Amino acid sequence: MPELAAFDAALLAGGRSSRFGSDKAFLDWQGMPLYVNQLRKLASLSPGQLWLSTRADQPFPDVLSAVTRLVDQRPDLGPIGGLHSILRSSRAERVLVLAVDLPRMEAEFLAQLLSGNAGRAPISSQTWEPLAAVYPREKMLTLVEAAISKGDYRLQNLLNHAAEAGWLEAWPITEKEAAFFTNLNTPDDLALIQQGLHDESTLLHRYRYGQGFTQTPDFLASEEPLEIRVNGNSVAVTMRTPGHDEDLATGFLFTEGILREATEIVEFVRCRDVDAAFSGGILDLRLRSTPDLSRLTRHLFTSSSCGVCGKATLDAVFGQFPPIASPESHIHLTADQLLSLPEQLRRAQSTFDRTGGLHASALFDTSGQLLLAREDVGRHNALDKVIGHALRSGIDLADTALLVSGRISFELMQKALAARISLVAGISAPSSLAVSLARRSGQTLVGFLRGEGFNLYTGSCESLNHGRNEKHGSV
Repeated sequence: MPELAAFDAALLAGGRSSRFGSDKAFLDWQGMPLYVNQLRKLASLSPGQLWLSTRADQPFPDVLSAVTRLVDQRPDLGPIGGLHSILRSSRAERVLVLAVDLPRMEAEFLAQLLSGNAGRAPISSQTWEPLAAVYPREKMLTLVEAAISKGDYRLQNLLNHAAEAGWLEAWPITEKEAAFFTNLNTPDDLALIQQGLHDESTLLHRYRYGQGFTQTPDFLASEEPLEIRVNGNSVAVTMRTPGHDEDLATGFLFTEGILREATEIVEFVRCRDVDAAFSGGILDLRLRSTPDLSRLTRHLFTSSSCGVCGKATLDAVFGQFPPIASPESHIHLTADQLLSLPEQLRRAQSTFDRTGGLHASALFDTSGQLLLAREDVGRHNALDKVIGHALRSGIDLADTALLVSGRISFELMQKALAARISLVAGISAPSSLAVSLARRSGQTLVGFLRGEGFNLYTGSCESLNHGRNEKHGSV
């Protein structure tokens, strides 16, 4: 990061949110209020003074470490009012300003704006981006006070005047950097920004018939555990895609009969006492009264695939199943044999043919031939059924490969590991946590097994290029 000249930094958080419906400063963003995330970005740049511009009615904590709160004297002026308060209170030569509702802004970009010695503001297509800019304090204060006295509150006009006077440098932004300025004006804006926010990148081997394997980067949908508590009591651990956790917890408690209406919720409290290795979180719903938790119909654990696992804490989700011992103990199927599995499963799905609404799991032997298939409305139930049948029938699950009809979740991989199944394939995509578990457990994981290709997320592609089917064949 470049050496920065003396400056102050300020967060504009006093804007009204009539279109959004709630105060954007207090939105949950990656497990904490949005204003906290934004203040942390500014603090990482080591300003001389860190300011927070707010309205008088906003419920910010009385004590914010190393942050000085400024209350806008005229809340009807919008951003220019907050800017005026900051420029008038600061004594630095320059002030870095950031709006609270630019959640995708990166500290590295802000550091670039500070790398010069003068004022600098981003610009794209002749339009200024005034809500993440560096202002020369004294000169801009003169312009701001003149604009307010004239009743001209438009920041675009303000920056035009500053640039014409030579006090502000235009900083053209790239197409990638334009995403930093995505503004939260409506709940739809938030939903759009959060799409893909938790996706995780991975490197996989993609197989295509007649072409073999090619290594390529790809993305995985994130799957992480969330523990739901009510008044401090743990009631459920769910595997979910992060985002909208408050909605998830509210809907869960409503459908379980614990809540009758949302007004019973006093607040949502994020608990940060989770080991980072678990990549999870805890959300505590504080209710106005003490509910009868014995009314829960799905006790202690739910999953993204609607299953019940009987585990009450995040620690228990990552159960202590030993990894598959070695690659030599894996079942080995060739790429051609793998490509034949979906059609065999499809022919065995009699109920699916009639209803089109069921998941399926199937076990295959060392030669890639179907042993058994089961269907259910829940993918976890279908897998439990084939595992249960194999156990009751004396089938050695270590000699089988598993194919599931849909997405491969953490829970399915965990169940397969408990059954000592070393090769798991799915018609659809795996989640990020499923891939992580497969790597740690030594399982081979294949996704998007359809048509004439598939993705190999974990395991040896060399073994799939050979035609030997024996359990202990060479890789």
